[in-house]
Amino acid sequence: MGSKDQALKEYLEDCSRYADLMNGTVFRGKQVVHPEYLEKVTRRKTVFQGIYQEGSKAQLRKINNQAETQAKNQVRIQAHYLERERDMVMLHNKKGERFYVACEGQSQPDYDMPARNFIYDGVEYSDQLRCRKKKGGKHRRGRTKPLLPVFHLVLYLGEKRWLSKHTLFEMLDIPESLKEFCSLLPDYRIQVVDIHEQNPELFRTEWKDIFALMSHSRNKEKLKIYIEKHNEEIRKLSLETRKFLAVLLDQYELMDDGRMEVKDVCKAWDGAMLLYKEEGRAEGIHAFIELCMEFGFSKQAAQDKMQQKFNLSKKAATEYMKKYYTNNRQTN
Repeated sequence: MGSKDQALKEYLEDCSRYADLMNGTVFRGKQVVHPEYLEKVTRRKTVFQGIYQEGSKAQLRKINNQAETQAKNQVRIQAHYLERERDMVMLHNKKGERFYVACEGQSQPDYDMPARNFIYDGVEYSDQLRCRKKKGGKHRRGRTKPLLPVFHLVLYLGEKRWLSKHTLFEMLDIPESLKEFCSLLPDYRIQVVDIHEQNPELFRTEWKDIFALMSHSRNKEKLKIYIEKHNEEIRKLSLETRKFLAVLLDQYELMDDGRMEVKDVCKAWDGAMLLYKEEGRAEGIHAFIELCMEFGFSKQAAQDKMQQKFNLSKKAATEYMKKYYTNNRQTN
């Protein structure tokens, strides 16, 4: 799991944030998920697939608990299990409104995501069937209990836009001779939500601020303007939210021992703003030196004028001249 995915997982440990994210994305702003009814459930699910025989030395191995027993005959008997683990899943356990809400964080576009999520949901439903059989699975009137629905979300955190697949159908290579039977193939669509392209007004927690800021993060100039304009509001956000934003905007560093250390958030914002300002300043200095060369100023004359105009030290001015001044123009 990448640093952004891990940061998302930690941020969503809070049920209010989890509920708000689901309500604002999957349920389009309607308050369907109530945080007080959310319960964490096991993310790793194991589904029994069957037993097959193999080899000459007998051994029965249950993968789910690593228990091993010796069989009586000389044939290897192998129990097979399908095991999958989602990033996050919770049960909304309100009477009359019970359902699962699952979330996958994704830092990069993933071609396999429709098939992966299809398996995740399949394992989730299979696990419900297994649990139902254990408990009897019947209503008082003898009717079989229905399965609880699983709503999922793929929250995309990457800088590049998601141009990968959204449906299982898009992944299939269907022969031309069989295309008339396409309607017989069940499809499966994943709910991909781009963190850069959400309406902040659909959210009630600090997700509103996160989505507002991230909507500008693919354009450096727009992000610069937004940070300068909303600097005070950003500083007032909770520490958890500021840390999450710091990771999303790469305001962290990896230590020698592999740990990820988030920078002091307020300083990180100040540093980001200074960086943007410095980049703009450097562009202005570059343009000024180009203009001096166009008018035929000597290197020293251009440096003196640039140093005075931009209030630079001699050392800084010299560095800029080395970087931007070329000698292939005629000078006085």
